[in-house]
Amino acid sequence: METESITLTPPEGIAPEIGFYLAGMEEVRSQLRDVVRDISTEQLHSRLRPDTHSIAQLVLHCGEAEWWWIQCVVGGRDVDAELKETVFWDVFEEGCEPPAEMTSEECIGELDRVSAMTRDALSSFADEGLERFFVRERKDGTKQEFSLRWILHHLIDHEAQHKGQILMLKRLMS
Repeated sequence: METESITLTPPEGIAPEIGFYLAGMEEVRSQLRDVVRDISTEQLHSRLRPDTHSIAQLVLHCGEAEWWWIQCVVGGRDVDAELKETVFWDVFEEGCEPPAEMTSEECIGELDRVSAMTRDALSSFADEGLERFFVRERKDGTKQEFSLRWILHHLIDHEAQHKGQILMLKRLMS
């Protein structure tokens, strides 16, 4: 009887410790892909109740959150019209919902595009960068500092929570 070995492997070209965070992010992302791959377009855009988000919104929100933390907080970019064109932005806001014909494959493609942007943005960081702090100014003028280590952990946790939410919605809609 063979034993299957399961581990995380950092992607090539990324500092090892940062790479382990990215491998953890990819593990959760792979699970999310598997959860939504077989969802019909109708189910993807359905709402269990009028005051809940659709599965499509939750999937795209995972990409949007990763994009915002890496491109805006870590990358220091402002959210301007050009940057907004690179991702579904404010996917939870009324009027910014994904098109009703968007398929699960297209949602997954958006996530994969954001993941590639994240790997690209972090490829120049050394592992020491995990302890670097990035400042975010809130709308009320207060500032918060986040280490890259915390941001990467937060992204894994955030997506894992939404994956659970999506699994629950999928089961309830079946």
